[in-house]
Amino acid sequence: MYSSYNIINSNILTLDDSCPIANSITIENGKIIAINSPKSTFKSIDCNGATIVPGITDSHFHLKNLGKRLEQLDLKGIKSIEKIVDMVEQKTKKLPSGAWIKGFGWDQSLWPNENFPTAKVLNKISPSHPIMLTRVDGHSIWVNDLALKLSGYDVNNPQAPDGGKIINNCILLDNAMNKIWDVQPEDSFSDVKRWIKIAANTAASRGITNVHDAWQDQYTIDAIKELIAENNFPIRCYGMLGSGYSNLLNEYFQNGHYNSDLYTIRSVKAFIDGALGSRGAALLEPYSDDHCNCGLILISNEEFSKLSKECNDASFQLCTHAIGDKGNRIVLDTYRNATKNSHDHRWRIEHAQMVADEDIPKFLEYNILPSMQPSHCTSDMRWMDKRIGLDRLSRVSRWKSFIDLGIPIPGGSDCPIEDGEPLFEYYAAVTRQNHNGWPKGGWQPQEKIGRLNALKMFTSWAAFGEFSEHRRGQIKLGFDADFTIFDKDITKCSTNKILETQLIATIVNGGFSYNPFSL
Repeated sequence: MYSSYNIINSNILTLDDSCPIANSITIENGKIIAINSPKSTFKSIDCNGATIVPGITDSHFHLKNLGKRLEQLDLKGIKSIEKIVDMVEQKTKKLPSGAWIKGFGWDQSLWPNENFPTAKVLNKISPSHPIMLTRVDGHSIWVNDLALKLSGYDVNNPQAPDGGKIINNCILLDNAMNKIWDVQPEDSFSDVKRWIKIAANTAASRGITNVHDAWQDQYTIDAIKELIAENNFPIRCYGMLGSGYSNLLNEYFQNGHYNSDLYTIRSVKAFIDGALGSRGAALLEPYSDDHCNCGLILISNEEFSKLSKECNDASFQLCTHAIGDKGNRIVLDTYRNATKNSHDHRWRIEHAQMVADEDIPKFLEYNILPSMQPSHCTSDMRWMDKRIGLDRLSRVSRWKSFIDLGIPIPGGSDCPIEDGEPLFEYYAAVTRQNHNGWPKGGWQPQEKIGRLNALKMFTSWAAFGEFSEHRRGQIKLGFDADFTIFDKDITKCSTNKILETQLIATIVNGGFSYNPFSL
């Protein structure tokens, strides 16, 4: 790839108010050096009218998990237990006795009775293979008796720890999963490096130039650094250290932020609650379809307050998973106490899926960013009325409420929980419909947002969420040459054409990280 070149004959959406539309960009050594003034001495690449936007950032991604799950049974969208049983049975025939059978993506709300399965379903498949199938939200797993036994549970009467729950002696929610994770064969460094390479290439092939990787351990950090050194990492990464790795946190808190051209570490990821799909999200009032359950709190007040203080003292951004309205309120109040003497901390609530009216203004007052994934709304809307009742539906996925207060929303997908396709997220944000156009007019349509704001979620607001708005998120002189090129203008094409839009190329740091049309 040329280090210096022009991109011409293109529809460029800069998101820079001083020059919102352009037709050419000039790149030199990974930076934008001219707009609308191509250099005659540079090679020119003709885009034939394609639309260029600032490089798409996915602000909540899981690189290692994506690569890992591409090697597991894919259970997403399967509408019967029988089909899953058949897939597991076929897998047992290919693996030796004692090998773990793993899958990801089941969702009981797609099955005819919408109930969690009983223990006998997996137990009848194989007595010699431990089985672990993760629900689509990642907050519960479905296991057989052998998996329970290996993890130290009493198979006949398994007891969940604080912050966990066990249903039907085979469905383990949130902290109850930990014993199963603890007995898994350890991931090797070569495994992690392979998974991250696969995931980074997959992200680039979807038009993503940057991911905020939510929960990093030492292997992940080392693998990304090695891949970058080998020129095998085609995107940028903003890393969130996993709050469970105390030694790793202490090392970074002492040494400070890590900054390089493609990789930054200056944030920490934590969890306050579970997910709505498994009824583990913490609610202010009980679930409408489980009247004795208000969800789970996964961390004690003391532990969360201590973590918050440590992050604030070390100038690390804290990014906490909160789904339910109670979970969000707890995080907001804890953040306020920890950051009351700091400025421009931009701490984040990851997902912020269900927020009460009185808590919306706190995001602005406390300088907190809601980091949100539009497809969570459209994935969950089918069963949301049963789960929380009609009177609470307006609390879910409140994008417009935040934006109307001037609060920027870093947008993401939570891949591989969702597919990690930016156009799916963009479409969900502007329509609040599934891919078949249901429901007509959108689900809770008062929270739909405009096309430009939806694009900002994955560009300029994502850059703000990682403190890089001075160099990314817009197409502007001196900014990094990160672009996503589509065959259509997604801000103007008809709604039904958004999902038909083709990716032409992905450019990171001035180089083509994905170029199927050989521009």
